[in-house]
Amino acid sequence: MQRNWRAAMPSANAYRMDKVLYEVHHLASHLERYRADPDDYMKDTPLPPALKAAIRDNDIGAMYLAGVNPYLLRAHCLGLRIPEPVFLQSLRAVAENDHG
Repeated sequence: MQRNWRAAMPSANAYRMDKVLYEVHHLASHLERYRADPDDYMKDTPLPPALKAAIRDNDIGAMYLAGVNPYLLRAHCLGLRIPEPVFLQSLRAVAENDHG
């Protein structure tokens, strides 16, 4: 499985996830709409339910493995005030599972 910086080009699903994260944090009122109801916010986004759930549930590892741009993922965590230790532990868990 190719991921993030290893892939020559992001998959369509990775692009769509990146777009959601970008818009949530860069377009006026989108963060408030997302926080109010993430499922409703993403209802018209053509993503499989599992990937929408990863965004909704802030499953950092799943989003990373799905190919989300690491910079957008980090910005998402900062925007939602996800603590740094939670962010790092999620990525470490992915790395441990990927290599071990």
